[in-house]
Amino acid sequence: MKLFVWDFHGVLEKDNDLGVLDISNTILAQAGYTERFSEEDNRRFYGLNWYVYFERLLPRLSNKEHLALQAACFKYSEDHPEVIAKHIKPNDHVFDVLRAIHDAGNDQIIISNSRPKDILWFVNTIKIRKYFPIKKIIGVNGHELHVTKNAALRDYLKNKSFTKTVIVGDSENDMKLKEVNNGVAYFYNHPHLNPRESILADYVISDLKEVLREL
Repeated sequence: MKLFVWDFHGVLEKDNDLGVLDISNTILAQAGYTERFSEEDNRRFYGLNWYVYFERLLPRLSNKEHLALQAACFKYSEDHPEVIAKHIKPNDHVFDVLRAIHDAGNDQIIISNSRPKDILWFVNTIKIRKYFPIKKIIGVNGHELHVTKNAALRDYLKNKSFTKTVIVGDSENDMKLKEVNNGVAYFYNHPHLNPRESILADYVISDLKEVLREL
C-alpha cells in the first residue's frame, strides 16, 4: 500500500484565491488602509501564510499588526462563509484521481496549513470528504502556531508501514515532506496561477492525472 499526501489549497481546490482576495481587501478597507491587493499580488502570494500577505503589502507595520489583520481575515471568513463558498471549487480531475487512488487500495491524507476546523469545512465544501475520514484531514494551523507539516506527517506514520510515500503540493515546504519517509514529490502548478519552480520536486506537473503514474 502506498500513501498519498495531499496539500489542499491550490492543489485539490481551485479559485479559493479569489475569495482570499475579496476578504483581504475588505479587511484593509475596514481597518482604514488605502492599499489594496491586486489580482497579480494575489497570484504571487498565494500559498503563503495570510499574515505574510500583509507583510508584503504593508512592510511598515509591525508583526503584531500583520497578525491582527490576519486574525480579522479569519474572523470575517468565519462570519461570512459565503464569500469563499461562492468561489471555491474542486480542481480539475480531482474526483477521478482520488477515486483511482482509492480503488487501487492506497491510503490518502490531507496535510494543510489551515486550522483543523477550517480545513474540514473546505474538504466538505468541495465534496471530497468520502475519500478522507476525519483522521486523514490534518490541519497544522501553520498560520498561527507555526507547526510544520513534516511533524504532522511523522506523527501520522507512527506504527504504519507503506511501500512508498507520494507527496503532491504546490510549495517547497510541501516538497520537503518527502524527506520524512524517503518519498517522491510532485510539485503542482495550477494553470491559472503564475507558474513556479521547484528545486526539491521530483516532478513538476500542471495536471493532477499525472500523479496516477504512481499506481
